[in-house]
Amino acid sequence: MPKTKHDRPSYEGSASWTKFKALMENRFGHVIELEPEESWFEWRGHQIHLDSLSPLGPPKGTLVLVHGAGGHGRLLTPLGAVAAEHGWKVLAPDLPGYGLTITRPKWQADYQEWPELVAELAAKEEGPVVLLGMSVGGMTAFRSAQMLPNLGGVIATNLLDMSDPATFKAAARWPWLGALSLQVMKFAPWLMDVVPMPLALVTPLDAMTSDPQLRTWFKRDPLIGARWVMGRFFRSLHQYVAPQSDLALPCPLLLIHPGADEWTPTRVSLRVFDQVSSLKHFQELSNGSHMPAETPAWLELREGVLDFLAKIEGNGHVVNEAQ
Repeated sequence: MPKTKHDRPSYEGSASWTKFKALMENRFGHVIELEPEESWFEWRGHQIHLDSLSPLGPPKGTLVLVHGAGGHGRLLTPLGAVAAEHGWKVLAPDLPGYGLTITRPKWQADYQEWPELVAELAAKEEGPVVLLGMSVGGMTAFRSAQMLPNLGGVIATNLLDMSDPATFKAAARWPWLGALSLQVMKFAPWLMDVVPMPLALVTPLDAMTSDPQLRTWFKRDPLIGARWVMGRFFRSLHQYVAPQSDLALPCPLLLIHPGADEWTPTRVSLRVFDQVSSLKHFQELSNGSHMPAETPAWLELREGVLDFLAKIEGNGHVVNEAQ
């Protein structure tokens, strides 16, 4: 990765970011013109990489983008750019262990920090704040929201309760690998903790997209498929202790799920959604893989997000009845 003047890695001008933009344009027709501003901040000894997108005028609110366990914040730029073009400030952190964020020495690869970091970042923003999570980021945003009494809302493309053994196995590249991992966690957690795993081996990146060229990029990119993650991260993801045991939120929830998600089908997210007692709305996209860049899914996702943000703007809540 290229270095900034602070001798830290940068997405700008990198082969990874350049290739992703080209694929999004050539394969899906999505031209990414708005480049995020990159910055860093220290949090619990980590050097957190943060992408920011700013609207032309005063922001209507802040949208915090939450990536999943197979990517990083920069991948959510196409959706962030849409929000920024419609007046919202956008923040997209690389959560510890992923993207360009530099973890503190001897970090224990603890997922518990993910929702805590998102919550602290969101709490510093003025005006309405909405969290938008994709993949595992959907449940991360959900748990962060439970720590934020004044949050405007949560948008999720997936709600994956990885503490549920069935969901954990379904999210693994092969069900038998998920089942084996659960047994190792139970009987030899120390072994699970010390084993580094390439994401392309443990996650079904073939199901990220329907496009073969983008699939290949996901599997080979050094920050995604070729990235190695300690097994303890996945153990801590499965054994995460939520801030509250129920699935109530202090704000509205929009689940806007890809209709052709072969990685985590809609029914997996509905296991969580159906238990949410707060104001909620569910929309299934006409098609769209785990990262829904396909048409018409992308247009439906775009409009669904903008409609939700428009209802949050100015009053802090949406008016839809729970569905």
